[in-house]
Amino acid sequence: MSDILISTRGLTKRFGAKDVLKGIDCDIRVGEKVAVIGPSGSGKSTFLRCLNLLELPSGGTVTVDGSVLFESEMLAKRDALDAVVAEIKDLKSGNASQEVKEHRQEAARLKDELAKTQDALTDARAKQKLAKLRASRAGSADSAEVDEASVNCERLAAEIEELKAMLAAVNAKIKQKRAEAKHNQDAALLSELIAKKAQAKSEYVAAKKAHAAAMKKTNKSIDEHRRNMGMVFQHFNLFNNLTVIENITLAPVSLNLKDVKAERRKLLMRKLKGEDVKSGLAALPSKLEIVENAKATARKLLARVGLLDKADVYPSTLSGGQKQRIAIVRSLAMNPRVMLFDEPTSALDPEMVGEVLEVIKELADDGMTMVIVTHEMGFAKEVATRVLFVDDGQIKEDAPPQQLFGAPQHPRLQEFLSKIL
Repeated sequence: MSDILISTRGLTKRFGAKDVLKGIDCDIRVGEKVAVIGPSGSGKSTFLRCLNLLELPSGGTVTVDGSVLFESEMLAKRDALDAVVAEIKDLKSGNASQEVKEHRQEAARLKDELAKTQDALTDARAKQKLAKLRASRAGSADSAEVDEASVNCERLAAEIEELKAMLAAVNAKIKQKRAEAKHNQDAALLSELIAKKAQAKSEYVAAKKAHAAAMKKTNKSIDEHRRNMGMVFQHFNLFNNLTVIENITLAPVSLNLKDVKAERRKLLMRKLKGEDVKSGLAALPSKLEIVENAKATARKLLARVGLLDKADVYPSTLSGGQKQRIAIVRSLAMNPRVMLFDEPTSALDPEMVGEVLEVIKELADDGMTMVIVTHEMGFAKEVATRVLFVDDGQIKEDAPPQQLFGAPQHPRLQEFLSKIL
């Protein structure tokens, strides 16, 4: 049996037009402690949330224990269709012409230069007003500063007019070349692209149907998946109207009651078929037993993190470090196979960080499989067995901590570490 617990292939996530994850391939093995580092906005937390399906990926595959939990090519097929549609549009409009492309690049450069020059003129006019105000207060009718500011404004205004004229000329060339390209349109290429579009559309429709079917399957197994994958967030997400022990036992009690209800329904269905199910029904735990068992587990875990005396208090009376330790206990109460930590110390005061990291270190020493998004480089060096450097939605480097921090290979990682170490 493979020791790979979680595997992703081609994992993507898109929010609107923004691609946050751009094809993540990653294997997480049983017992590994994987630290995920990188600049803010690089996709680290999104990657973590996609593992737990708190964020549904846009494409790719998520496999858990060898079973495919999520799989979809819909986004990739849609992108392929959009690309062909854009190609046809460019061909029909004349924008596919190489000359048009070159002139459009030149127009874009001129627009950028024009915008910068207009900003410079705005600043120059503000300085001119300030110079005139100073000259007025000094009672001087003639001021070198005013003259210099005026000359600068005139020069920039002349540059703007020149750039506008150049841009107009380039736009005229674009219009002319587009008309020529449309007149000399390649009919064979257009026919080929139309056929390609029909094929891409067919593949997209098929992928869309497959995605819908896969999502039905995923929705059925997602609760079981999340039972085996605990998650601790940046902000503790405790219910302030529940005591500490109520926060910890809420999920185990609810899910166990749901399981008992489902099992009782199965037994009763068998009874309707004439089977003897008395022993099975008698073996089902009562609600009181489920609650007491959950509380016993919660107390053991609270004692483990040194917070047994806080079992019956409300979260509002706890420090940030205590709340985060309770959040960790709440996840552990589900007896997960893997723990996901999303910057667990980022919302804490510096003096409280240590107590939370100590709990995570103890879990690591006990062999818990963990994936930790963190900015604590020292902690990553000490605890992680592997470190992933994520930037721009991609894993740029994946190596043991000694190698990644001691001899970084990717230029972007070298730049990142030079700023924080």
